[in-house]
This record gives sequence, C-alpha cells and structure tokens, in this order.
Amino acid sequence: MAKMTASTHIIKGSLWLYLDNQQIMSNTDAVEVELEEGKDYIIHWFVKGGAGTQYSLTISSPKEAQFHLNKMLQASGKDVGSLQFGA
Repeated sequence: MAKMTASTHIIKGSLWLYLDNQQIMSNTDAVEVELEEGKDYIIHWFVKGGAGTQYSLTISSPKEAQFHLNKMLQASGKDVGSLQFGA
C-alpha cells in the first residue's frame, strides 16, 4: 500500500487539508495516510487568516502527488486549492 505524507505550516491563521473530502489535518501539522494503489485521489485545502498571512503545504509522497506551495493571503484573507493524483 502506498502512503501520502503531507505537512503544513501557518502562523496567525487556520488551514484545513482534506483527502477525498475527509479532513486529515488542520493548521501546522504533519500526517501520513495509507492509500489504495490504482485509485485516484483529490487533495484540497482551505486557508483563512488576515491579509499577508503566509502558509505552506508540502506533499512529499507518493511521487505522483509531490507538491510544494508557499503562499501569502491577499486582502480577502482566504485561499483554496486542490490537486488530483493517482496512487
């Protein structure tokens, strides 16, 4: 079975990370989740904080999902994103 390894970091804000619409992490944390091989997955995230809040998201495995994001919230104080991959 494959594993997804992810970590997030945020200061003065909130960040929620979901895998196939199930929350797997919030705020600054790290997680490892077992994946079924041959299945497609969607990761999505929602971030809320003040304008200028910085956050990061790193997915280090599996290789099909490797991803790194450093971002700063704009005036709305909100951000959302997604990533689709197969295990």
